[in-house]
Amino acid sequence: MSEIEDDASNFLKRIVWSISSVLVWLFINVAIGIYNGWMIPENGVKIGNIIFYIWFVVSLSILIWINYKIWKEKFPHG
Repeated sequence: MSEIEDDASNFLKRIVWSISSVLVWLFINVAIGIYNGWMIPENGVKIGNIIFYIWFVVSLSILIWINYKIWKEKFPHG
């Protein structure tokens, strides 16, 4: 493979990993939150809602950190 193909392959891998990690995070949080009724507080805020939203913020920060690590490396042409 030539160097250009390696750069394109690396770029596409980053895109796929970023999109995949965001979609998995989104599906997990939406599924858990809606299934258990924690995403939308009905009849007031309960401890389950608070724990869910703490988990939501912590997992979002981990997701942002993972995507930062994926995109941190510079491309040879840039």
